[in-house]
Amino acid sequence: MSQIEFRLLGPVGVWREGAPLGPTTPQQCSILAMLLLDMNRVTSMERMLQALWGERPTESARNAVQGYVSKLRRILAPFPEVEITTSPQGYSLKANKEQVDLYRFRRLTGIAQDTHAAHASELLLEALELWQGPALTGVAGQWLPCRIGVHMEEERLSALEEYAAALIEVGRLHEAVVELMPLAVEHPLRERAASLLMAALHRSGRRADALTVFHDTRHHLVRELGVEPGSVLLRTHQQVLRDRLEAPHGS
Repeated sequence: MSQIEFRLLGPVGVWREGAPLGPTTPQQCSILAMLLLDMNRVTSMERMLQALWGERPTESARNAVQGYVSKLRRILAPFPEVEITTSPQGYSLKANKEQVDLYRFRRLTGIAQDTHAAHASELLLEALELWQGPALTGVAGQWLPCRIGVHMEEERLSALEEYAAALIEVGRLHEAVVELMPLAVEHPLRERAASLLMAALHRSGRRADALTVFHDTRHHLVRELGVEPGSVLLRTHQQVLRDRLEAPHGS
């Protein structure tokens, strides 16, 4: 029988051969997400209650959680390699982390840190392609997206910056610009993204555009945070002005 896949990087769910198996409600998705985030460890009943109802769970909340777990068990019943176990403290999902997109993403980005730029670009592209939309889509309430999802999104953005840096290092400048331009527009306070975009533009012969990126980024930093650009962005700016640009590093 084919192996199943668990997804957190987009719509939360269980998939097999590209077809979703469930869950079907936001509450069930929240319980599945909690179990996957604590994979092979116990997720306490209290954490599940908090994920679904915040600080004020309903009187029937514990029974509801038990019902959601039962429905998840039915979805997973055909797959003996996966199991949800019960303990006095809560529940635990036993499975292989390679079946979960989040853990595959982290493994690939980790390997990319210790390899040469050409291979790193391949690994990071593979990692980024695991994302099917905003993390934890479809869960109930805002606790999971606000407490956990924002950190997962930061991981994605950092991986995208690393991917662009690898592209620049191997001379794939146009591809780097294509990746970085929307990132700089959507996240105008990310100085690493701006610095990388300046490098890619300048090396592509677009020095004026690179300087525009600096001035736009500085404007946002001063207006929204009341701070001047940091050392990485300032160094890139000076290198563009001196026309001796090297690929920026650091964050």
